[in-house]
Amino acid sequence: MNTEKLLFFLILLIIPCLTVTAGAYPLTADNDEVDSALAYLASCQQTDGGFAEDGEESSPALSTWAILAIVAAGGDPNQWSRGGASAGEYLHTVADETVAIDGTSETAKLVTTLVAAGEDPRNFEGYDFVAFLQKKQREDGRYGEHIYTTSWAIIALSAAGEDVSKGVSWLCSQQNEDGGFGWAVGAESDCDDTSSSVEALIAGGTPQDSPVIRDAVAFLKSMQQADGGFNYGGSSATNSASDSWVIQALVAAGEDPLTWTTATGNTPVSHLLAFQADEGYFRWTSVLTDVPCKMTATAIPALTGKPYPVIPDKGAVPVPPPTPAATPAPAQTPAVSAKETSATAPAAGGRTITDDFGNEVYIPAEPQRIVSLAPANTEILYALGLGDKVVGVTDYCNYPEEALAVEKVGGYSSVNIEKVLQAKPDIVVAAYGNTAEVIDHLESLGITVIALNPASIGDVMNNIRLIGEATWTDAEATAVVNDMQARIDAVEEAVACANTTPSVVHMVWNDPIWVSGSGSFQDEMFEMAGASNAFSSVKGWEIVSMEEFIVTDPDVIIANSGSGMGGGNYDILYRYITEEPRFQGLSAVKEDRVYLVDSDIIDRGGPRIVEALEVVARDIHPECFPEGNVPMPVATQTPAPFIGALAALAVAGFCFRRQGE
Repeated sequence: MNTEKLLFFLILLIIPCLTVTAGAYPLTADNDEVDSALAYLASCQQTDGGFAEDGEESSPALSTWAILAIVAAGGDPNQWSRGGASAGEYLHTVADETVAIDGTSETAKLVTTLVAAGEDPRNFEGYDFVAFLQKKQREDGRYGEHIYTTSWAIIALSAAGEDVSKGVSWLCSQQNEDGGFGWAVGAESDCDDTSSSVEALIAGGTPQDSPVIRDAVAFLKSMQQADGGFNYGGSSATNSASDSWVIQALVAAGEDPLTWTTATGNTPVSHLLAFQADEGYFRWTSVLTDVPCKMTATAIPALTGKPYPVIPDKGAVPVPPPTPAATPAPAQTPAVSAKETSATAPAAGGRTITDDFGNEVYIPAEPQRIVSLAPANTEILYALGLGDKVVGVTDYCNYPEEALAVEKVGGYSSVNIEKVLQAKPDIVVAAYGNTAEVIDHLESLGITVIALNPASIGDVMNNIRLIGEATWTDAEATAVVNDMQARIDAVEEAVACANTTPSVVHMVWNDPIWVSGSGSFQDEMFEMAGASNAFSSVKGWEIVSMEEFIVTDPDVIIANSGSGMGGGNYDILYRYITEEPRFQGLSAVKEDRVYLVDSDIIDRGGPRIVEALEVVARDIHPECFPEGNVPMPVATQTPAPFIGALAALAVAGFCFRRQGE
């Protein structure tokens, strides 16, 4: 793509932000933008009173966001009804589920929402959720394990009128040198977690002019992008969720977001409004719609100037619910749409390949510049000897080490389109987690895209062959696949000696508990390793309750290794499993059968998936692996960045954004 064409597309990306302006702030419910957002939110309400994205069932997580948005706009969730059930009534149906999940932030968000809805969180459906949340506090003052769980707990308990001074003190101690806050201890600062921390500190009584607040605000200012908006971090695209968090934090800190004007004339408010579609909903990025009901619910409190916790104004006249928007949210299609067939006849020497979504992709010549939009794709490219041709990778691509030096082009669904264009790729190797909208948009800009979506280890090997064909490295691909197959065969031959078939759980996260179910790499891996998945009834990656986990009582627990936070915070899952009082009766804990596996090798659909198989097989059946029987990779069970697990969930389509779910 020539320079003139590149500039043309960059201008197109910027124009929406330049054409949206905001007058007075904060906006009110009778403002056209807020009114249309509320109308769209009404279309998300289901007949049980809860809220859901298009085609899904009501979600407690989304419903709490929606209720907070309703109250922020001056509405009464008990007046928002559909099918005879109100949003307030729906809350009564999720109490048991919240208790079962036993998550710190989930409990905190329910407490925050109950206060906003005028309910008593100390006596709701027979539960004292305030007491439940207070029990999450550790001796050092934090709630749960992380900064984000502590922020939410402080917000919730402050709303309930509780003393949170110890939690506030701990949270202040976690401020990074740059003034920002990360999601966990030692994590680098990002806009979302810095903003939620500011809201929590202010809610907990920290003065607006205190150094911790001023330094956090200065960090946010340093993170404002040229278009006026904010991104989560790294090289990701600016997005409406981050805009909303920052605007709320600024209001909490006594700042006027309309004064935060960039050279392009944009403010955080005008940039947020640029994401609003004609139908009233908010896109996540300029390209991606993603979860429009949730993005809309998070935008409304920001536009109305209501930081969390949202406290209802007792003197205000409740705003009646709007008529649901006539146009529903765009369907979130899981498959990448096929490219239109080119009218130009293929040049001699080119190749046509069919990617994982059935798209026929013509590649006219051997690619010299390649962009990877997933860590697994990056590992495949380097395994094929193509590292010198990789000119763009995601913020999560950390293997091999050489990939760390490559230009970053965003996250998964938060792909930074401008950075991809600047890399001038001959091909882009994408993944399911990048979403159909992003991939279609890249194709519309004339970029050749190959999309991968492996569902099994066999699919991974097919993807390696596919990339080999697309990059003229067929021989290298065959060699990599043959090596993988030989190692798989060696494992399966070794575990044939076993006389038992242990039940195994793969824990991905602990607050709340996420496990790998059927249809995952891990499920297939357990079968190859001579074991059974204790949660085969779960599909993909899902949350299970504390009670379910305990009752299942697996023979073996596999935990992702590392937190990526440095110091004594490595292997937080292992520590959680072995120290949680309620787990002490589990067979795996009593028999010392809790094992660590590097999250990057067990969660990624790349060549190193066989390393995870070897580690897991040896852990499950040590009796079948005398020393030297199966070659083991070096240092596979040492601490590794836990972000690998979060990244895997993102690619799988679950992407539980820490501040967003």
